[in-house]
Amino acid sequence: MRLLPPLSRALRFDPPRLLAAQMELVDRNLTTALLSSGGVACITALAYQATLGDRRIWWWALTTILLLMGALLWRAAQPSPSSANFNPLRHAQGLRVIWALNGSAWGALALLFLRPGEPDSTNLIAVMIAGMSSAGLAVFGPSWPIAMSYWVTCIVPCIIALMRAQGTVNVALGLGGIAYLGAMTVYSYHAARMAARSIDLRFENEDLVNRLRDQTQRALEARQLVEQALIEAEDANRAKTVFLASASHDLRQPLHAAGLYLGALSRAGLSDRQAHLARQVMVANEAANEMLNTLLDFSKVDAGVIKPQSRSFALQPMCHKLERELAPLAESKGLAFRLRDTRLVAQGDPALVEMIVRNLLVNAVRYTERGAVLIGCRRRGKRVVIEVWDTGIGIPEEQHRQVFREFHQLGNPERDRRKGLGLGLAIVDGLARAMGVEVSLASRPGRGSVFRLALPLSDEAILHEQRVAMQGDLRGLNVLLVEDDEGVLSAMSDLLLTWGCGCETATDVDQALARLDAFTPDVVLADYRLRDHRTGLEAVARIRERLGADLPALIITGDTAAQRLREAHASGLMLLHKPVPADRLHAALLSQWRLVQGVRGGLASAAG
Repeated sequence: MRLLPPLSRALRFDPPRLLAAQMELVDRNLTTALLSSGGVACITALAYQATLGDRRIWWWALTTILLLMGALLWRAAQPSPSSANFNPLRHAQGLRVIWALNGSAWGALALLFLRPGEPDSTNLIAVMIAGMSSAGLAVFGPSWPIAMSYWVTCIVPCIIALMRAQGTVNVALGLGGIAYLGAMTVYSYHAARMAARSIDLRFENEDLVNRLRDQTQRALEARQLVEQALIEAEDANRAKTVFLASASHDLRQPLHAAGLYLGALSRAGLSDRQAHLARQVMVANEAANEMLNTLLDFSKVDAGVIKPQSRSFALQPMCHKLERELAPLAESKGLAFRLRDTRLVAQGDPALVEMIVRNLLVNAVRYTERGAVLIGCRRRGKRVVIEVWDTGIGIPEEQHRQVFREFHQLGNPERDRRKGLGLGLAIVDGLARAMGVEVSLASRPGRGSVFRLALPLSDEAILHEQRVAMQGDLRGLNVLLVEDDEGVLSAMSDLLLTWGCGCETATDVDQALARLDAFTPDVVLADYRLRDHRTGLEAVARIRERLGADLPALIITGDTAAQRLREAHASGLMLLHKPVPADRLHAALLSQWRLVQGVRGGLASAAG
């Protein structure tokens, strides 16, 4: 810290912001200091007259009091330091003049009334001037230029008077006055700097508070923007879901009918050329079905209606099935499809696991132009990890999270439908979360990727899994078909008749109830969405009520809206999603037919 102050600072005021704060501190005690100075002047005059009997001292006291009154009037006319039109520099210059005049008044006391041969006068005046100088430090200490204007005009005349009086004592007092002035100069400088640092700290705190307030306000505004964006995103997502559900339902109706007609057509006697064309039409129809099924899978995940049924299952049969299904697709692109056999047994929902792995494999084949696709299983402690490797385009690290978002695709700016809809990995992520398991990704752009699905390891015995194929006899099964779409109704009734089923049709609930007068169904096959805002669930309930029996029923729906899916699943009925392949419908009806036959057999045994 600097001990000797730069004297040039005695003439310069600090910058405006700091100066304004200094003037505010000086102003707090200004009135009290001026009144006190007038009171001390009167006390000095009384003491001087009582000691030396000189009444002329009162002219000095009166002059001093008039100066102080003028200072008070000037202060009253000045704006407050807290007002908007306060000029700190002008105010400081005015205070410097006032305190210089006040100091000059006390300096004049020494020049006019200090008597060299009278020690009482010397002692009285020296003590009063020293006391007033020390007291001034508490008043104008924050501003060094004002302090110096007072001390120079107050103490220097006293030093001159003492040195002029001669005598050892007076000269010693004069030298002491010089030392006193020097000490007060240093003390006042450091006091002013300490006050300035204190003010700077206050400014820093105020700035911090203001910045914090601004940041808080910006954070609140940002939060409001985020909340508004979230609301808009949720609205957009709901609108998207409604659109997808409506579009999916409307598209499923004709595709469902086309699939049923193709199923019936394939059983008719066709020439080779006709059979080839029929197969081509079926391939195109299956491609459209695949895209709609992808939308349906995503809708199920989005609706939260998927309830995993966890059990132990062997991974090898699933892997072989996927190999038979997807190896031809890989080979058609010139890719090698490799499967590493495994004996591992996992714990989980086999249908959901198969759906996840199928999506991963389909993606791997789609985005690999050369090389191979590999599926394998590894044991990692108490977990089994299913791995899907490819030598495709790879995924940049910054895209690892985004690829699991719906409709997000890499390497498909032209939106080639052969590369899917961008829902595969979103479905994978949703199904994995539904099962409470983890899917991880590692990739190097240009080298390939590996997706890993980690499942709990199981060593339980595996029950034999029966395959359901389109086999078995449906002849004699009476089906009541409730469908409001004429094209679907005609196609499905034709297909049922080719399978040897008895079939009655209805387009709404009332017609279905009317058919019961002359027809007793074994199974009800109803579309979910019927006319007049009625549903297949209502039709089944009314038919069961009319017959007084818990009649087997199947619900077919092309609806992918989340609420509709929840309602259908909550009914407990078997649910089929349009477009339903002929073999799938046959298998579902066969399971219901066997149930009916079992009930009839039980009744016959009881009657016998």
